[in-house]
Amino acid sequence: MTKSSVLKWSVRIAIWLWFGFWIAQIFIGDLGAAPALSLNHELGHIGLVVLTLNLVLGILLDLYRPAPKWIRFWLSERRFWGVSAFLILATHVFFYFLNEAFEPKAWVQVYTKTYLIFGGLTFLILFVLALTSNNLSVRKLGGKRWKRVHRAVYLSQFLLFGHILLIEKANLILYGTWLGLLGAAQVVRWIVLFRRKSVV
Repeated sequence: MTKSSVLKWSVRIAIWLWFGFWIAQIFIGDLGAAPALSLNHELGHIGLVVLTLNLVLGILLDLYRPAPKWIRFWLSERRFWGVSAFLILATHVFFYFLNEAFEPKAWVQVYTKTYLIFGGLTFLILFVLALTSNNLSVRKLGGKRWKRVHRAVYLSQFLLFGHILLIEKANLILYGTWLGLLGAAQVVRWIVLFRRKSVV
């Protein structure tokens, strides 16, 4: 097994071990008086980290062209990370409804509370992207159109941060800085891509 394969599988395993750790807390841990709420919070954080890593990888791949070997092999991993982020966030959503005992008001809140509207739109976008993260979709849509569709991941990241900032009032500096750095990196990416097109 090559070094790149070892690193690739190490990251994959680390992501799902982190997820598995929190799921295991249902049986072996102490999640407090509201276990579903605790899991909802922790899994949302994991999903945010995985989605952010995937977007940072996309930015790096655009900034370094032709991509050096140390980053090139990660290109094929972006679909895995994207689908993983969706699955983790889907579990996050499940625990939201579980915490609300699946009562009708929980569904009403999804389209009446601002932070849940942001979260719901994020989920819908990632759902579509996860469904089309396969070779068949690439062939049916065509490479260029498929890429345009999957750029919606940046919108989902913006909406996800909106969802979080409306909830995590005590951590506005942390998540605000996180969003600011990611936004700055994206601006740099656009500038670099614009200059390349201008030169061509």
